[in-house]
Amino acid sequence: MSYSAERSLSFLYPFVILTSLVCCITSAVAWTHWRYVLNACPDTNCGCILYGRTAYNSFEGGNIAYCHYATYGLLLPLLFAVVLGVYHGYRICIGKGKRKAGTTTIRQRSGDMIVVTTESELTPDGLSPYYWLPATVISVIMAIYQLVYAAIFTDGFEVTCKQYRESVLKEIQGVGNIVPVIKARLSCAAIFDFMDFLVESISYERRRYGRINTSVCLYLTLVLSWFALLGWIAICVINIVNMRRTRAARV
Repeated sequence: MSYSAERSLSFLYPFVILTSLVCCITSAVAWTHWRYVLNACPDTNCGCILYGRTAYNSFEGGNIAYCHYATYGLLLPLLFAVVLGVYHGYRICIGKGKRKAGTTTIRQRSGDMIVVTTESELTPDGLSPYYWLPATVISVIMAIYQLVYAAIFTDGFEVTCKQYRESVLKEIQGVGNIVPVIKARLSCAAIFDFMDFLVESISYERRRYGRINTSVCLYLTLVLSWFALLGWIAICVINIVNMRRTRAARV
């Protein structure tokens, strides 16, 4: 059981590392591309692509703290995932000892001989039963943290998409049947495509260089943040099961 659990963890931690790393990179690409163009607030830095809002004659970004969190917020879970992933990966790669088995012979009164084979519950180099409790606490905390991250990013994504729908309608002076099409039928990917081509720099200091596919960056961060959450939940389940299984050994 311990070996199969470690084998699963040696795959789950790299999965979490990969998804979290891509989230950090793609959110950073979107943030750095739009941070000057969307920063149209007079008093605060609002150059974040998340939680954008429609202004009277421009489109403003959300508070820059949201993009700081989207870019750097997963560094803490990444740290734990890298350390624990390397630990379990190393233990799996160097090979695991088989469970220690032993045999004994019992002579019955009738003279019959019975051979009894026993097998230890833990391998000679198996994990200490005291490992699973702190590992469980860490994984549960990281799962909750990842849930908060994914929820905030999803909400910021939806707010920007909804607000820029209004900006598109003003830009094209949409009336009549075009209004429900823009508001209800176009996907957020299409809305961000409009943003890539319609939002231009209004001053030299707030210029942007070239164009990116904003929808791809944001959707990658959005989807992979939830995948990372699923990875942490799976890690939690494995740790909790093994913590309960080794409870007797810790007493």
